[in-house]
Amino acid sequence: MEKNYKDTLLMYQTDFDMKADLKTKEPVIEKKWLDQKIYQQKIALNAKKPYFILHDGPPYANGNIHVGHALNKILKDIIVRWKNSSGYNSPYIMGWDTHGLPIETAVTKTGVDRKALKPSEFRDLCKSYALEQVQIQSEQFRRLGVFTDYNQKYLTLTPDFEAAQLALYTKMIEKKLIYRDLKPIYWSPSSESALAEAEIEYADVKSPTIFVGVPIVEHPDFKNANLVIWTTTPWTIPANQLIAVGAELTYCLVQPKNSTKSFVVAKDLQASVAEQIGWEEVTVLKEYQGPELVGLKYQHPWYDKQTGSVVIGHHVSAEAGSGLVHTAGGFGEDDFEIVTKQGIKAFAPIDDQGKFDVTINDKTLEGVFYEDANKIIGQALENKGYLLKLKFVKHSYPHDWRTKKPVIYRATHQWFVSLEQVKAEIDQQIVTKVSTNPEWSKERLRNIIKDRNDWTISRQRLWGVPIIAFYDQNKQAIYDLPTIKYAVAQVNKLGTNAWFELPADEFLPKEHQNKGWTKEKDILDVWFDSGSSNIALEANFKLPRPFDVYLEGNDQYRGWFNSSMINSVIFDGKPAYKQLITHGMTNDEKGHKMSKSIGNTVDPLAIADDLGADVLRLWVFSTDFTDDQRIGPEILKQVAESYRKIRNTMRFMLANLVDFNPSSDYQKKLAEVDAFALHNLTNVKTKFSEAMNTYNFNAGFKLINNYVINDLSSFYLDFIKDIIYIEKQTAPRRRQVQTVLYEQLWALIDMLRVVLPHTIEEVYQAMKNLDLVASVHLLDVRPQDFTQPLDFVKKWNSFLDLRDDVNEALEKARNEKLIKKGFDAVVSISLQTEFENLKTIPNLSQLLIVNTVNFKNSSQAVSGKVADVKVEAKEGLKCQRCWAIFDELVADICQRCYAVIN
Repeated sequence: MEKNYKDTLLMYQTDFDMKADLKTKEPVIEKKWLDQKIYQQKIALNAKKPYFILHDGPPYANGNIHVGHALNKILKDIIVRWKNSSGYNSPYIMGWDTHGLPIETAVTKTGVDRKALKPSEFRDLCKSYALEQVQIQSEQFRRLGVFTDYNQKYLTLTPDFEAAQLALYTKMIEKKLIYRDLKPIYWSPSSESALAEAEIEYADVKSPTIFVGVPIVEHPDFKNANLVIWTTTPWTIPANQLIAVGAELTYCLVQPKNSTKSFVVAKDLQASVAEQIGWEEVTVLKEYQGPELVGLKYQHPWYDKQTGSVVIGHHVSAEAGSGLVHTAGGFGEDDFEIVTKQGIKAFAPIDDQGKFDVTINDKTLEGVFYEDANKIIGQALENKGYLLKLKFVKHSYPHDWRTKKPVIYRATHQWFVSLEQVKAEIDQQIVTKVSTNPEWSKERLRNIIKDRNDWTISRQRLWGVPIIAFYDQNKQAIYDLPTIKYAVAQVNKLGTNAWFELPADEFLPKEHQNKGWTKEKDILDVWFDSGSSNIALEANFKLPRPFDVYLEGNDQYRGWFNSSMINSVIFDGKPAYKQLITHGMTNDEKGHKMSKSIGNTVDPLAIADDLGADVLRLWVFSTDFTDDQRIGPEILKQVAESYRKIRNTMRFMLANLVDFNPSSDYQKKLAEVDAFALHNLTNVKTKFSEAMNTYNFNAGFKLINNYVINDLSSFYLDFIKDIIYIEKQTAPRRRQVQTVLYEQLWALIDMLRVVLPHTIEEVYQAMKNLDLVASVHLLDVRPQDFTQPLDFVKKWNSFLDLRDDVNEALEKARNEKLIKKGFDAVVSISLQTEFENLKTIPNLSQLLIVNTVNFKNSSQAVSGKVADVKVEAKEGLKCQRCWAIFDELVADICQRCYAVIN
């Protein structure tokens, strides 16, 4: 009867579960980190190390986090964890953008009437709502394993932040960069507020376009003649103030067949206009140069008792339309410039909601929304005989990026920061002090700032930081430096709510009190808020600017990257950041943009509560984040499989280190194959460090994956089973491979702790015979330099080629049913001459996981990389303990096993 030898094998169990069950374990681990203040402990340990500051761009405090938030925060967390474990002091302070329209809207939707409340009451409701949202999002980020102090954050609504922001505002006043003026700016009727360029996105819309013939009056040479204008905004026709022609263009007076009227159009556009309107057999009556038309009077297209005149327009071209440009100074930048030059005040008869106001002086339009007015205006022009053609075209049009609704250009009085005198300095800082990843994005940032001459910083809202300025009794704006400094000091003392509650005199120095002055009611643009965050962080957390890294989505060039750089350079000449890193947008598995209406969104918290936050984090690590990424069930399934392989590998290591005590069992003298395995470890870890320091995370993921699959599972961890299970517990050879295992496990801990923080905490706490600290995240990356000489590495790389040749021959033999397992094979090897040194490697059969290796001389060319390999089955007796086949046994086991158990 055969004896059961299984109990004599050294197959230990580890406390580290095979089943991940991350959804259950991760919250417990997170609570431990929080209770034991692991982040705070690590920052204290790093106090004397050099700073590395990744400054968190503030997400907006409204709604649950989405997968884009998750990608962003996990990327940042990976960087911060890496820096904190590799020689830096890298505090991470999360921030939130907490002012502005969406919060006002959310509060209003609860049934609150903003206009029925005192301003401070409504602002308090907004503040409460914002703080609730911050708390919700903060908890959601905690569920993703973000390494920070959750009680230490920056919010744009706190008094210390607002004070830093107003210090910047004061600096801009001091530098005479802030002014108030009437200008056409982007106006969002849906938000009832001015917008900056950063808040505009473009989308295709279908709009009516019209050709209009307006009669020329009071000129004997142009009897029954009409000027042809073209516009894609018919609703602006009542606000027409001039018609502009090009100084360099030639115009012709034409008469279509069967028409009693003649028409003036640009010569280069005559054929196009005729085709679009439907004129046939057009006769050219006379040609004129643009300047010859200047001063012509025309009948106003809307008001019968008004006329307009023709002027030169700097922007007129023969690219589209008719070459005569309808000019409404209240609704376009070029139009505004032209009417202002003519000494005419811009006319903008549209209110904050986008409706025609009383100044339109027309009951058919008063109170009508501008888009709805298109039809009314079109029909009225047709009735007058002015409408030559109406058709609908699809074109790109600016939209409010928050409400997704169209915006208009509208001339209003707003507050601006003049950028013309500081643009060169900002550009110089970007060129000399800032690096970008991807590299080409530096030009994008430069171009966006180069194209900005002014920044509209006023918003017609209540929930935000007030613009500190006054109006005297004549309604003239007052914003001189001493007055503003005094008022800002008062606001800092009384709080920003007081600005909306108390009379102006409370904020004015004595010499300006009791003069009937009033306060500005507008608030600062939320981009001004968030763009001040680098200044606020330095002031309130004593962190030195410029910060090392800004990392946000590639939509922030015209947003936070832009406003932060402008504000920082204006404040004290420093750039906001040294390096700018951008990530793409997150799409579904097919590459489609995520949308709730389509139903293809992915909830990061649902992933965390199903597969685990560490699987989501591994997905983030595996992507090329600089481009758009894809995520969905199939992709996550593949990532979960990668996670499973990594977990099982570490579990195998832990199980085989249960009886290993590093202080007494660590071996300094190792076999060559062990030294080679450790050399590979050093090589992988060095490359991994390079990938981390250059933010090339998906290269880091590939390194880990290849290391686990090829270096460990397929090679070292495979052949050592014959040593680790079979040999005597204290055998030097067994302790040698355990020493290598120990170092390999530490390499995985060091590389993976930033990506899989929960799992690596679990691994660390399962390690035996060590004095464990409270958390693996208190430790630094372990130095592991086991580099070997070049000749040694070359020899062992040749061994790997030999192993490939042998494995190929074994696979063929298995397919031909010559053997069942490689363990049963006798391999005969004929080496190429230059690889003869491989014969000197001891225990080759063990390394190749075969029964026997025989070397044969061969004069013929070999078919493999380094050798020709022949495979035969080993005949003999099977050892009942190690299952190898031998010519003879001692009882029913081999000589080696007999020596071990006796």
